[in-house]
Formats: sequence, structure tokens, C-alpha cells
Amino acid sequence: MEDGENMIQEFVNDSYVYKLASPVLVISKVKINGVDISKFLSNESKIGWYDVSKNSGRDVTNADGTMILNVINDKYRLDLVTRPLLQDEVVEFFQEIIKKPTMTVDFYNPFNGLWETIECYRGDRSAQSMLPYNTPIGPVELYNSISQALIEL
Repeated sequence: MEDGENMIQEFVNDSYVYKLASPVLVISKVKINGVDISKFLSNESKIGWYDVSKNSGRDVTNADGTMILNVINDKYRLDLVTRPLLQDEVVEFFQEIIKKPTMTVDFYNPFNGLWETIECYRGDRSAQSMLPYNTPIGPVELYNSISQALIEL
């Protein structure tokens, strides 16, 4: 499915009218093992950039109470949140994520304006199905936003 092609823009369920906008990306441009998944993402997706500290994250203070920060590395965490997806889109979204517990992730880094390539493991994920809806193309079942964490190794 090309971007926007055959995407349901509006449908009715009982007395409620649902209107879907095209995907709005905050982190945009995400590839897993070379496969672009950006078209599935919503504006709720986030990139976290955090420091890994010596002492298992419990930094120490010296005798006068000054904190000693022992940063040994920094890591990324991508919290991917999708727009509402049809069943076949859910399968396509997870296609690379479920192949192996680790994967190569390319993403546009908003912190430095450059592309980053990192090795990640898959973190927690959740999906919640919605009830079938009648649409002009027939009944469809949409899934609420799906979330998937990808955490740098």
C-alpha cells in the first residue's frame, strides 16, 4: 500500500463519525533492518537519549556532598507508537521486529540532525484491537495505536 493509497479517511460506527488524518510523524524516517516503517508511525512516537552511568546508574557523592557523575556511554530508546492500523498493516509493522530479538535500526536523530544506525533489542509492546467498523469498502477492524519500544544494546 503506497502512502495514503486506500487509506480509510472517514467511517461511521453507530452514531459516531471517525475521521483519520494521514500519518503525522515526530521521529519520522525509521528503518528496521533496512525496511522503512515510517508510514505506520504517529506523532506520539518518541526518541529518548540517555546516559549510562557507572555504578549501575547510582552515582555517588563525595564527602562534601558534590555528586560525581560517571557517564560511561549514552544510549537511545525509540518508543514507536502507530496510527490506527488495519490487520494487514499490523502484520507488516511487526514483520522485521519479530524476526529476531535484536535488529539494526536507522533513524533520523532530532538531537543532532543526522541519521543514526544502532543495534537494538525489542522491548515491551502492546496492541489493543478495536471492534469492526462498517466502511464504504466493507467491514474493517482497526487496531488502536500499537506501541513498541526499541532499546539500543
